[in-house]
Amino acid sequence: MSNKDVEGPQGEGPRILCHRFEPPADRADLGRAWREHLAPVFAVAFRPETDLTVPIAMRSYHLGDLLIGDVVAPAHILERTPEMIQQQGLDHILLQFYRRGQSTVESEDRANPVLETQCVVFDLAQPVRIVAAAVDATNVVIPRALLEDQGCRPEVLHGQAFDHDGDPYARLVHAFIADVVACGDLLHQHEAATAARAIVQLCGTYLRGRAGTAAPQNLDASIKARRLIERELHDFALSPATIAARLGMSRSTLYRLFGETGGVLAYIRDRRLMRAMRMLVRGDAARPLRISQLAYAVGFSDEKTFRRAFRQRFGFIPSEAVAYPFGVGERQAGISVLRSWFDNL
Repeated sequence: MSNKDVEGPQGEGPRILCHRFEPPADRADLGRAWREHLAPVFAVAFRPETDLTVPIAMRSYHLGDLLIGDVVAPAHILERTPEMIQQQGLDHILLQFYRRGQSTVESEDRANPVLETQCVVFDLAQPVRIVAAAVDATNVVIPRALLEDQGCRPEVLHGQAFDHDGDPYARLVHAFIADVVACGDLLHQHEAATAARAIVQLCGTYLRGRAGTAAPQNLDASIKARRLIERELHDFALSPATIAARLGMSRSTLYRLFGETGGVLAYIRDRRLMRAMRMLVRGDAARPLRISQLAYAVGFSDEKTFRRAFRQRFGFIPSEAVAYPFGVGERQAGISVLRSWFDNL
């Protein structure tokens, strides 16, 4: 299965999206292909002892609110630099449950070993360098806001590892996530939405209380801007000028932060349209909304403009949005699948 949805039996709707690493036909291109696959999250370098003849595999499932999957990889070095953080603006938490292998995780103030049967927490808004042996792991990517809603402060856990085998609750968390991954090709979108809510609650409980009292890090400017936009999407008056003023930065600085996404206004419109899509598909609204009400709820000042923008973005009108596969569309044609999935969480 590729990154396309698959129809299930009549009445069950489409199955969830899956994206797999596809090894190139020419094994000499394997290293380049693997670096490109992980580029939306990490810069990849290979270690002297890396054996690229062993299997490399990665599959990712889009559950609507989060991503899950698993990975089998050779020895390598992964890095998130301050430059990547600024350019990508990812405000997500990655949990990796190691089944085999080990690594050393180097953050700004520490270097932590990660062993087999441990879970390591990565705040993708903070720099990190990972020197890893060959690993087999389960992955979970959760937007920070969802974990914060569970009372977590995951930013202070960045780079830390916790046992997931000896701890009964942690073993339950990993087993559930691994089972969802194992069933990924069979799940339908409404089932995935329920599983995603359960995973957020399980991970929130697992991480809550482990954070101690350390102060949260200063978020990168691009992430601050994106979080402000997300909170204020409903406001018709949201503009580059108001965002820059609220964040105490110049408009030119703000424009540079959104250069890769087509500009601030384009980013705001796309987030508004994605929120509208989620409200339509998942029933996020408290009660069914008329199209005009939906338009106003996500910050459009008139229904006609909303309908036109919605059709341009998704290729159909709002009333036809029954089971849209998030993260796939013409706008993402020149962007990697994983990057588009991150952008649309």
